[in-house]
Amino acid sequence: MFFYSFLLLFCLIALIINEKIKYNQKKYIEIITLTLLIVISGTRYHLGGSDYVIYKSVFDSLPRLKDFLLNYKYIHSKYLTFGFEIGYLFINSFVKSLGFNFYGFTLFHSIFFYTSMYIGLKKYIYNFNFFIIIFLYKLFFYNTFISLRQSITLAIFFLSIKFIEEKKTIKYFISIAIASLFHTAALILFPIYFINIIKLNKKKIVILNIIFIPTLLISLIKFNILQYFRFIINLLKNPVAISKVENLFFGDITSSISLFHTLEYFLIMIIILKNFNKLVNVNDNSIKLFLVLLPLFTLFRNYEILTRFKDFFTFTYAIILNNVSNLDGRSKKILIYFFTILISSYGFYRFILLFDNGALIPYESYLFKDISIFLSNIR
Repeated sequence: MFFYSFLLLFCLIALIINEKIKYNQKKYIEIITLTLLIVISGTRYHLGGSDYVIYKSVFDSLPRLKDFLLNYKYIHSKYLTFGFEIGYLFINSFVKSLGFNFYGFTLFHSIFFYTSMYIGLKKYIYNFNFFIIIFLYKLFFYNTFISLRQSITLAIFFLSIKFIEEKKTIKYFISIAIASLFHTAALILFPIYFINIIKLNKKKIVILNIIFIPTLLISLIKFNILQYFRFIINLLKNPVAISKVENLFFGDITSSISLFHTLEYFLIMIIILKNFNKLVNVNDNSIKLFLVLLPLFTLFRNYEILTRFKDFFTFTYAIILNNVSNLDGRSKKILIYFFTILISSYGFYRFILLFDNGALIPYESYLFKDISIFLSNIR
């Protein structure tokens, strides 16, 4: 736990420093922080629960790129990778062809994820180290320790957000199509492009809340509302897609987003409504993406698979809160920063303690285990 406390403290100090220096100097602190995170995520050693074991087994079982391309039609049956998207398997084979083992792959994955996140989101956040604090709470562990596929799609989405603003339809759809090759969850991002046609105002946000807040009752009584959409299964032909949809419709609905996360979401909703007239002129797309989360935190909060989609949009918390903190005086910024740090720190430690009963403790890196990232020296 000491290591994670050091990480959080380092990021908090970086946040404070970045508040004190000139804007053109901020990038140096941000890059130092991201480099630290790249090393921590990319060199983790067997941390990430059963997902880590599965991802490593898949990587180790796959052939190099030449054999992969020759056998790609039979890849699932030949290499026991059923359920894994072809794009993700291709990248595994490609990295293996470069001479790297799974430990090298996790480092490459980490570099790609953090670089994409910074390039894609930096323009929307004045102090990127503020984003990092919320990132540690919301996305850090699941998307850089646990889920390697969804995090790749998330990284591609970060890079694609500018295409929504610039109204470059073809580039956006091509990017999301590529993302879906790594995780089918990216398919929900196709309609996101059309937030461009929505004219946002305070009244519409209030109406959306009036519609969805009562649906919390449906989640509280554990009513399976998706049972009325089972006909979708008959429209599918891909066995992987059928398996995932059946798991969604017929799976357990007792595991829901905690009430803490739901209340947290609506706290930010209140902040948006209170500051809407000023905030909408800064970046209205971040508010629109934030509103996509509304049904996930109300009507569909019991569906664990659906609630995983929230990672595509919770980054908006940081953009919105950072924008609000810069709207008025220093006292508002201090207040927002204080409560953001408090809640994010609580969530950060809570995840560490609860995930697989503390399986992330202690943190271990293969840098201190004399382990090579090259295939010829696998240990």
